[in-house]
Amino acid sequence: MTDEAPGPAHARVGSSKARAVERCAFRFSAARPYCVGSFMDRYEKEQVMSGVRAGVSMCAMALLFSGWAQGVAAQDRPTLQPSDYGQWETLGAYDLDPTGRWLAVGIRRQDESVEVRLHPTDGGDPIVLEHATGPVFSADGRWLAYRKGIAPDSADEADEPVRARLGLVDLSNGRDTVMFAVRSFAFRDDGAWLAALGYAPSDTVGADLMVMDPVSGSSTLLGNVDVFEWQDDGPLLAVALRTTLGTDAVQVLDPGTGILRTLDSRNARYRIPTWREGSSTLAVLREVEVEGRDGPSHDVLVWDDAGQASAAPRVLAAVGRADLPDSLRVTEHAGITFDASGATVFVGLRPWALDDSATPGADGAGVEAGGEGDAEGDASPAAGADDDVAPADVQVWHWNDDQIIRGQEYFAAQNARRTFAAAWHLDADRLVALGRDLEEPVTLLDEGAWGIVADVTPHRVARRFGSQRADWYRVDPATGERAPLARNAPAGVETSPSGARALWFDGQGWMAADLATLETVRIDPQGSAAFDQGLADYDYPGDRPPWGLAAWEEGGRVAYLYDKHDVWRADLGTGAVARLTDGAATGHEYRIVNLDPEAGFFSTAELDPAEPVWLSRRHTRTKASGYAVLRDGQVHTVVEEDALVGGLEKAVDADRYALRMERWDDSPDVFVGGRDLDGLRAVTRTNPFQDDFAWGRSELVEYTTDAGHDLQAILVYPADFEEGRRYPLILYQYERLSDGLHRYDPPSERDYYNYQTWSQQGYFVLMPDIVYEPARPGPSALDAVEHALDAAVATGHVDPERMGLIGHSWGGYQAAYLPTRTNRFAASVAGAAITDFISFMGAVHWNGGLPELGHWETGQARMATPFWDNLEGHRESSPVHFIDQLETPVLLMHGDQDGVVDFRQALEYYNFARRLEKPVVLLVYPGADHGLRAEPQQVDYHRRILEWFGHYLKGEPAPRWITEGETWVEREERLGEGGGHLWFR
Repeated sequence: MTDEAPGPAHARVGSSKARAVERCAFRFSAARPYCVGSFMDRYEKEQVMSGVRAGVSMCAMALLFSGWAQGVAAQDRPTLQPSDYGQWETLGAYDLDPTGRWLAVGIRRQDESVEVRLHPTDGGDPIVLEHATGPVFSADGRWLAYRKGIAPDSADEADEPVRARLGLVDLSNGRDTVMFAVRSFAFRDDGAWLAALGYAPSDTVGADLMVMDPVSGSSTLLGNVDVFEWQDDGPLLAVALRTTLGTDAVQVLDPGTGILRTLDSRNARYRIPTWREGSSTLAVLREVEVEGRDGPSHDVLVWDDAGQASAAPRVLAAVGRADLPDSLRVTEHAGITFDASGATVFVGLRPWALDDSATPGADGAGVEAGGEGDAEGDASPAAGADDDVAPADVQVWHWNDDQIIRGQEYFAAQNARRTFAAAWHLDADRLVALGRDLEEPVTLLDEGAWGIVADVTPHRVARRFGSQRADWYRVDPATGERAPLARNAPAGVETSPSGARALWFDGQGWMAADLATLETVRIDPQGSAAFDQGLADYDYPGDRPPWGLAAWEEGGRVAYLYDKHDVWRADLGTGAVARLTDGAATGHEYRIVNLDPEAGFFSTAELDPAEPVWLSRRHTRTKASGYAVLRDGQVHTVVEEDALVGGLEKAVDADRYALRMERWDDSPDVFVGGRDLDGLRAVTRTNPFQDDFAWGRSELVEYTTDAGHDLQAILVYPADFEEGRRYPLILYQYERLSDGLHRYDPPSERDYYNYQTWSQQGYFVLMPDIVYEPARPGPSALDAVEHALDAAVATGHVDPERMGLIGHSWGGYQAAYLPTRTNRFAASVAGAAITDFISFMGAVHWNGGLPELGHWETGQARMATPFWDNLEGHRESSPVHFIDQLETPVLLMHGDQDGVVDFRQALEYYNFARRLEKPVVLLVYPGADHGLRAEPQQVDYHRRILEWFGHYLKGEPAPRWITEGETWVEREERLGEGGGHLWFR
């Protein structure tokens, strides 16, 4: 099944990654120490070693010097200071050009400056494009277009809005040309032409559109362009004009011949020009205003061949059709889509309300599959005709609302864009509404043969409180008729890209149906115990989901499914399954990688069974990761490293691949290789100056909880670590964190929970995994954290008298709770913490308008039942209910406009602690939400965390705000202004 033996195609990055050679920072196992040695710096970044033996021998040599590396090197190199942070780089998105010769990489620094680096993949210095974003290659790999900005300092000082300009790089000679301000741009599919749209003088007219041939320099300038769209795999460009003359138009340009045709023109706005895939069929929406109606409807215009001079459109009229009553309008919100044959066009409908001047009661007619009318009755209580009292600003929160008023308010703009689908059959000129109201949008399958829709009505009450159950139906676009597909499904329904099959999880296993016949089969009908759905690791109450759908085979008869470790091939006709990987046996997790940029994400990928399948590969315990290829029924590992390896992508027209690799002590870089990643080599080099500073390392520690869970935690060493010393420790917690072992953390003051900064300040950082027992989140966290602390102390490097605790949101809850149940921490910091399990259960997530109850019972709180069914359990996990036992100094942080955890949670903890004279300080950031976004607040909180722990864990002198606080007058003096005020929702 799995070929583990290294062969010619098995490239160990320990031997090919130059930085791994440079610092020998790769690991053989999670239990062994890193090899760290600055003597390795003499090796050049581009050096590529061949074979596993060379990599092993180099690291073995470094191990001989590990004491020197960890002791002397830390003394020779300084730790970071805040003034050093600004230069630090973050590796952003990257992209191979279609030929694989160039790699474009986005870079962002902590000082907020950005650039794009264009690296030749065969070696050589990059072309650096300062202040550049959004790079796009032409299809032939000759050109790169991008947006050119200005330096952050210049942008801050600018009097006018800063508009990015179009940059164009000729990759044949490296010449970079910066042109006019540009709102958007796009290459034609063949890459021969580039269209770039400037900025309009106002939002009522269009802008200049430059259509250029970068090679010859020829160009066409079109004025008053609102939107444009290149033909799919064709030469034509469609544009919608918006002018000041009252006459707009839709036009088609062939830039090669210079021929520009006007397809339609009148006093009406044109929207969303849409080409049918792989054809010259073009559709567009044309606004229609009707007196007495609120907002426009749209005619739908379709040209079978927009390239023909005599082309005349087919028209779906917005007004006057028997199958489109005047109570409904065609909206722009759903766009335009075609079915596979091009014979059916799908658009979105909404009720067309009367405006304020129209006669009430005239609305509400239906359409074939049903419509949505006005609510009956007078909405105002006992309003008299002569009543001159203004309407009261009051909200009616009703017990039977499916979405509470706050949710309706929060999603008002989104709800105003809801549509239900309609199918326009062109040859018969017949419109069929597929939805019945805005609450049940029909999902149209890619080929347009079917639609699916969820009926939530039978499950309304359960869905209000966290359930996702629904009854699913197949919809026939030809008639609008519905047929039952899946009853009481706890999650959604997946459909194959071809629209032939549907797949869903019924709570026990996977079910599949042929959408044409609705014949249903159970996947794995023999109920093989080996086909593990992985539910044992799911520690949430309520419906338990599957591990997921990976991809489909062409035609839709075969689906690839996951369990915890492996990939399974499922025949949806028979239900038979076959395991393709052996991750369960080796401790690995395999996942399919979608390398087709046109295929979308995750379950929308469609695989060719004759082609190799790429797999990501990660060891669940050691955290080593890499990639493998499934070929001829065998899994061949092509790269695996004790590092975080990810982001695999392929050049469109070449066997050239790129991936990203990073470790805690090794800044992320992009590596490029050939087929099966042979010849893999580093192309980028981020943060080369890191070697000038002392740096920590990370490793895993293991522990077993009293509940019997075998867990892991990341232990990050101080940057100035010396053998024989004992250091303070900061424990940061939030559910499971050990998978982040190799994640690189650039230093930052704006990232107020920055692990790298804590390491640089001389702290161990411990990040444990926590598994929660039903209805016992607090005791579960205590169980895991206690044993994680024991494992850290057992290393002999941690001072058990100088340990701190920190977390935010759910982690903030635990940072407020644990100090009431244990005295092992010298200090704690709890950001945006839940503190009262009884009062918070009745709260509302103001960001999103969601009642807390669903999140409380079956979501992150995992309480399973409301408090009246388990009062003692809610008290057992509630921080304020043990506030009298608090002895640990706690620093609370909360924004007074927190839309996730209500600010009153912080006030309860603070008030109760203050009444008991407990050492609690509350930092309140006015106007801040669940996370701090303003730079002054971010930096302030970051520095106060360091001062808090500096005092309680290191014995540094306490600043006055810790010992005495800060009065309102002192605050105003510090701010040098009126200071502001606390304000509440």
